[in-house]
Amino acid sequence: MNTQTLPGFVTADLGQAVGAYYDRTADLYAQLWGDDIHLGYWDAGERPATAADRAAATERLIRELVAFAGITPGSRVLDVGCGHGGPALYLAGRLGCEIDGITLSGEQVGRATARAAEEGLSGRTGFRVADVLGGGIAEGAYDVVWAMESLMHIPDRPAFFEVALRALRPGGVLALNTWAVREGALDAAESDLVRRILHNQVLPSLDSIEAHRRMAEAAGFAQVRTADWTTQTAGSWDLEFAQLEQPAGGRAHMMRLARQRGAEVLRFFAAVPLMHKGFTTGVITCGALTAVKPGAAR
Repeated sequence: MNTQTLPGFVTADLGQAVGAYYDRTADLYAQLWGDDIHLGYWDAGERPATAADRAAATERLIRELVAFAGITPGSRVLDVGCGHGGPALYLAGRLGCEIDGITLSGEQVGRATARAAEEGLSGRTGFRVADVLGGGIAEGAYDVVWAMESLMHIPDRPAFFEVALRALRPGGVLALNTWAVREGALDAAESDLVRRILHNQVLPSLDSIEAHRRMAEAAGFAQVRTADWTTQTAGSWDLEFAQLEQPAGGRAHMMRLARQRGAEVLRFFAAVPLMHKGFTTGVITCGALTAVKPGAAR
């Protein structure tokens, strides 16, 4: 079965659903991975152990994407799916970049803005609720379009690559990493696992990292490169390591949380073991991609 045909999370307003999901699970994701709410990156054979290890690995994922894409200090960056602001604060604080962060979650905007103020980086960062495909992205305004674990929520990925190309200056760089799906046909059990992940993670679909390469090239990007980071990031879903508090009262308590916050809470608790299985079996992957807008050298 072609993985791109698998039915994902279906709703009349996907953007609103994604925003609601992260509004209502922000604190749960912070428990799982810390305030940066991104996967960690470990060398082969390393195993996550402590909260400090988790924070260091999450920052390393950012550093790895910076190095992979060759992002230079002082760049103007469009951060698509800025989350709680972790990558934006790293880029602004360590590299002196200017960040325009967008997300579908008002809760994330509030957290990112507060963190920037705490770190004295409000002058270099700005965060707002916006849909990258909804118009309003300035053309030719950015040196870097950055998308860390956000592209999988975007239903029209070819359109994303087109918007990213227009947003960049000639010679500008696209830097992204994303959850993906293994290239090739899946058997019935694998297809069922992917369907469940799509539903619980509010994802319209998943593509292979090679499919992302093809979309970038079709949009007009040059020097497209990809990397498979599945092995390095799989530890983020380690069920013993995940610092998610097990809710007292089990399912009854989760149901109370769901009544208070909505079904997004149940999706979150269901998603963690599913993603662990997806990564450990190799059905779900994590890939990085970088590409350059043709034109003058940066």
